[in-house]
Amino acid sequence: MSSLLGRSVRLFLAEGTASGLTTAEIMNWTGRVLAGSRSGLPAFLKRPELDRTGVYFLIGPDPGDPDTLQLYIGESDNVRKRLVQHSKDGNKDFWERTCVVTSKDQNITKAHARYLEVRLIAIANAVGAANVVNGTAPPPVALPEADASDMEFFVDQLRLILPVLGLDFLRQP
Repeated sequence: MSSLLGRSVRLFLAEGTASGLTTAEIMNWTGRVLAGSRSGLPAFLKRPELDRTGVYFLIGPDPGDPDTLQLYIGESDNVRKRLVQHSKDGNKDFWERTCVVTSKDQNITKAHARYLEVRLIAIANAVGAANVVNGTAPPPVALPEADASDMEFFVDQLRLILPVLGLDFLRQP
């Protein structure tokens, strides 16, 4: 068996345009990714996936250096509520695009999402492709060994699918 296995990525342009809401999935992966613009937030917020536990990214140009990407990474038991809060937060006016990651089978718990948030912040900081603006680095989350392994697989899949959506902040140079 080959050590290099191909992957099928399914993109769906929910609004029929490349600049509108996009869903992304990898075959045989439980993750579901939604990406869209801040200007399209009202339609984005109607998505039922946003009522789930997940992680999210707020992405935009750095106000001090438009050539630099600014990034906020968060987690929530109800991503919709957090996005609404962030849309009203003057300290987070920078973001122009959002990306939400949930699970199709709803098996991501609060502990899983916190683990993912910590790992994704660490990876984004290590890669250095974006200015991560999280106020604090959350402490590592202890998960049972099997759950930690599952979440590391989840991270690997995110590092594969996000660049397909033009989001390179987790990709090693």
